[in-house]
Amino acid sequence: MADKENSGNNISAHDILRTELLVNQALIDILIAKQVITEEELVSTIQNIKREHQKLLKESNKIVPFRR
Repeated sequence: MADKENSGNNISAHDILRTELLVNQALIDILIAKQVITEEELVSTIQNIKREHQKLLKESNKIVPFRR
């Protein structure tokens, strides 16, 4: 019974991600339509961010020697 009452209040991670994607796409479409950014600038920025994330991920996977 309690599960039925709480089920309407829970939002799944899938729903949150889908909403995030829709909002991001809407913002991108508006920025490009208003010529605030170009599609090329967007793609370039995404590639730069992706490279930075990959670099940080590689650095975080390095083994650090334990010294006493």
